[in-house]
Amino acid sequence: MTRFAMALALALGFGISGASVQTPALAQAEELLSNPESSESDQGTTLTSAPEPVDEIDREWLTALDHMQNNAPRAALPHLERLVSISPETARFRLELARALFLIEDDTRSYYHFEQALGGRLSLAEITTVNEYLRAMEQRKPWRGHARVAVVSQSNPWYRSREEFVDIGGSLMLPLPEVERSVGLELGLGGTFLPQLRPDLHGRAHVMVTGQIFEDRNLNRWHARGEFGLLSLGDYSQQVSGGVTLQGAFGMQGRIMHGVGVYGGFQRRFANRLNLGLRLNADKLQYKDIPQLHGLRLSTALEGSYLYSPRLRLHGGVSLYQARTEAAFHRRSTGSVTLGGQFAFSGGTVAGLEAKLSHSRVKEANPLQAQFGPERSERIDLTAQVMHRAVNIRGFAPVAMVGFTHQSSNVPMNAFSNLKFSLGATRNF
Repeated sequence: MTRFAMALALALGFGISGASVQTPALAQAEELLSNPESSESDQGTTLTSAPEPVDEIDREWLTALDHMQNNAPRAALPHLERLVSISPETARFRLELARALFLIEDDTRSYYHFEQALGGRLSLAEITTVNEYLRAMEQRKPWRGHARVAVVSQSNPWYRSREEFVDIGGSLMLPLPEVERSVGLELGLGGTFLPQLRPDLHGRAHVMVTGQIFEDRNLNRWHARGEFGLLSLGDYSQQVSGGVTLQGAFGMQGRIMHGVGVYGGFQRRFANRLNLGLRLNADKLQYKDIPQLHGLRLSTALEGSYLYSPRLRLHGGVSLYQARTEAAFHRRSTGSVTLGGQFAFSGGTVAGLEAKLSHSRVKEANPLQAQFGPERSERIDLTAQVMHRAVNIRGFAPVAMVGFTHQSSNVPMNAFSNLKFSLGATRNF
């Protein structure tokens, strides 16, 4: 466990930086947000100003504004962080926190809080301002870094059935491996490079490596995927992308799988609070020692999120997946529905819940288990996570997550349950 803790500490120190740019429209936006009095007079209302505060809120707000007006966003940050923790529903506090983060070029967190503020009752001028900031952050960095690490404990990480024997052809009973608990690391590291080719058109090179490391090294797995293509930007945070993919999977004995494919994506914000995205993938995979698994993998996913308020974000999606393998008894179709949300409580606690329901079916029965017929399975994944905004290490907030997975199947050896607990980190706080 010592090496797991060291890896977690190293990942929490991972940082991202980049060069800044400023447009005339963004300069006007900064002037608007840096002068809340003029913003409120333009609205003729105080919907997005601070509520009638208690002494602590009043003191923190005035101190933060004083630092911001004196071009000291780093000094203002602790006060703005406390204000958002105390009153997460106040869009005005989130706007000022997002602007301070923008000024110190912490774009990941700035983007998150600007988006959350769109769930509040903003004036037209403030909505325009937020969109200018979001647009500037999309364009001012030609590259972005991605990092993830989590210490994970699972009751059944290899999804083994609790059946003691497998029935082969109705005449032979063979023993199955026992269900085992395990503790390990889940890692992810990657980057995206977006060189500008012309206004609103960028090249796109994205590489991501993910891995699972267990105490038994023979069970370690790594997956690398690269996407290379074009990205077009438009109004309302619209992004249209497409290109080719390369990928591979590896274990302790070397390469397990490799593949090539194509991808396409579309994303756009509607009515400021609603964000929708569509993703299409087609990959041709080849497995080193299992030719029956060779073939095409097709997937489609439609996802959306809705900002009900600055403290509540809802999300959901539907997806379809097809594995067109050479062997008919591996040809699988899966449909999934996901629904979840994240809520910020007063005081700094942020909690999230998600449920995912999936149904799978295989075209033909496995010849070794023909007595059960073609496989049909239903799966449910439930996830709950919690964090506190005041607890963070070098800009990363620890996140505790509990997940439960249960799959039922007409083929007994494919039914399983797994309970998972992980401790990771996030920049979205």
